[in-house]
Amino acid sequence: MPTHNQRAAAAALRECMRVQRAHVDVIGGIRTGIVLVILMAVGYQVGLLSEGLSLGIGALFASISDTADSPGRRLRSMAWGVLWSSVGTLMGGLVSGADALHVVVGFAIAFVCGYAGALGARGALIGTLTLVLFAVFGGDIIGTGIAFLDAGLVIVGGAAYILVALAATPLKRLIMARITVARAYRAYAEATHRTGLEMTAPTVAVEAMAARTVSDHMGTRGATATWLNGLISDLERTRLALLALLALESEDQAYAVQLAHASGRLARSIGDSLVSPIARDIDTPLAALESLRAQAPNEQLRILADAMVQPLRDAVERARRPWPIGRQAELVPPPIVNPPILPRLREHWRAGDPVREHAIRLCLAFGIANLVAIVIDVPHAYWFPMTVAWVTKPDLSGTVTRVFMRVSGTLVGILVTGLFIILAKGAGLEVVVSIAAIGLATYLVIGYIWANYPVAVVGITTFVLMFEHLDGSNPEDDVIARIAFTVLAGVWVLLFSITRPRRSSLTALDALDRTASAIRAYADTVRQGQDAAEARARVNRERLAALTAVSAATTEPRGIWERPGPHVDPEDAAVLLTDALEAASVVVAEELLRESHDDDPALWQRVETALTDMDSRIATLRAG
Repeated sequence: MPTHNQRAAAAALRECMRVQRAHVDVIGGIRTGIVLVILMAVGYQVGLLSEGLSLGIGALFASISDTADSPGRRLRSMAWGVLWSSVGTLMGGLVSGADALHVVVGFAIAFVCGYAGALGARGALIGTLTLVLFAVFGGDIIGTGIAFLDAGLVIVGGAAYILVALAATPLKRLIMARITVARAYRAYAEATHRTGLEMTAPTVAVEAMAARTVSDHMGTRGATATWLNGLISDLERTRLALLALLALESEDQAYAVQLAHASGRLARSIGDSLVSPIARDIDTPLAALESLRAQAPNEQLRILADAMVQPLRDAVERARRPWPIGRQAELVPPPIVNPPILPRLREHWRAGDPVREHAIRLCLAFGIANLVAIVIDVPHAYWFPMTVAWVTKPDLSGTVTRVFMRVSGTLVGILVTGLFIILAKGAGLEVVVSIAAIGLATYLVIGYIWANYPVAVVGITTFVLMFEHLDGSNPEDDVIARIAFTVLAGVWVLLFSITRPRRSSLTALDALDRTASAIRAYADTVRQGQDAAEARARVNRERLAALTAVSAATTEPRGIWERPGPHVDPEDAAVLLTDALEAASVVVAEELLRESHDDDPALWQRVETALTDMDSRIATLRAG
């Protein structure tokens, strides 16, 4: 029987293997890779390779700071990312060689970068990038070795990428809006090829919500808003039909699975057609889905099949018609309202706040790692604090998962680099192969950083090592040291994380309780024949919170000094999520079927049974 820690490790390893295909950014990866190849090639050709590296880092980190949103918000995010990356570069370069000052500043900047999470997810990301560059430029001779010059080059490289990125995505082409809608359709396609809880996870609803937000940020109006929001509504209607299908799949499971898969294939084709420069075939998967709809084994499944097919048919028609973009786009971009910074910073300054605790934990973990790297004085010791900066997260689950991802990605990255070096030397084209490898590595970083972090780490590792090889170093001589520092950093961060851990799973029971309450309210609304949109949205929000907390529990090992509170076993929580899924799917089925059928007492009894079972299990778990 595996122990709790063994189950947590197994869950973390499974997470390393999962690829969120909807978030693979092929275009962004190619664009950034081309920019990096040009910068590195020009730098090498004119004898300024070190300057080319600093320029490349600026471009790479600007791309990481980019987001699928309106041009104004993208510009703001990338500009802040580049600015603070240059600050990290400058401070690292200035303290390099001044050991005492380096140690003191290391503790201070780690706290500040950790506390940047008070400004939201973007603040946390930019804080991480800043701290990483402080570790790199403070711990080794990287770039030109002149602090102000390297910082300036980071800004120039970042600015170059920003210009390219914004020029490649003109506002009226609605490229970023179409990308977010395509992600939602692709997320639905992924969901249909999973089972149970994973098939009906609220991920698709979250992606659809993100797409609506981007549409609002771009200020879509008139025909443009109707077209874009119509595509989102079509997907949301299809998602509801999929959830309802789960309630009735026992009537003919094989048919239900085939229908779900066929709808997923069509959804992927629709999503691809919105962003691909090449025309996609959407007629064939639509015909296959229509054929399955006609084969429905009974009336109830036929109604649900219609509810699934009709919105996808509408989406196909929207994809076929001329798009209201370019000169036909109707846009009135709203002003960007910047929330005040100081109130948000003060809000998290109270004792026990997760952001403040994370800042303190990062300060200690990074500061001590930085001190060790300075004291031992071995080549590339900066790899230790740099890895600490990358993997330390506010919550235990996020940190455990990130550590496993970082270690596995680094090991594979070192292997990939070795293969490139062998190829370069064997072909006698070291410069060409090295620069091409840097471009490929950049593609992996940007293309997969939000889809599969280990793949992105492979890219980051290959990027650094291939530059060193191009610069005349022999990175293969230090492979053991880099592996050792990576593993040491992972163990070091885990030690800090399991000491008084900040568990996401502590909120699981409350989230499950709220989910049951939301489903009851939704069921009452449907029974009364009222508009259930808001009640359904509340169920989505609560289910997402519960799923997040329970998923966290699967990767959280036991701590050294635990906080008081209910620690939920993931297996018990999965049963509760299954009850919630059954109840919610039945209510959705009733909502879709009620226009053609009277209420089915047996279905409502299933809802009540599932919710009663949830209440009983939650009460038992709270009692210990």
